[in-house]
Amino acid sequence: MNDLRPTRSALWGTFFLLATGLGTFSVFSAPEQKERAVSALEQAVQTDSANDELWLHLGFAYRKVGQMDQAQKAFEKAAALNPRSQDASYMLGLIYESKHQDQDALRAWQQLLSSTNDPAKRETATNHIHHLSQ
Repeated sequence: MNDLRPTRSALWGTFFLLATGLGTFSVFSAPEQKERAVSALEQAVQTDSANDELWLHLGFAYRKVGQMDQAQKAFEKAAALNPRSQDASYMLGLIYESKHQDQDALRAWQQLLSSTNDPAKRETATNHIHHLSQ
């Protein structure tokens, strides 16, 4: 018999959609909707702290509301749980560069470069590495 239960990630995705009532974070316009999404994701990671995808979504949510230090911590947690997370590496590279943490940024871009075969992502990582190495 096939197991038709949703995966942990699918369950949290559904929870997130229900909690926000809007579908995707990118369509939020009202600040209270953004804060509600952040709160829902914070609750989700408390319940399922080993889920790198939840931490990644929380990082994007924090970024959307301008909480860059919190976003950085969430992306770092996602990267620690899944070192091959291309999204976490990319976002950490950008955040570290914006904070002039060049060595950390360089490591994030190198991690992205080593974890992807996508030509566009490889070019982006290579360009950032070149810039940081000058």
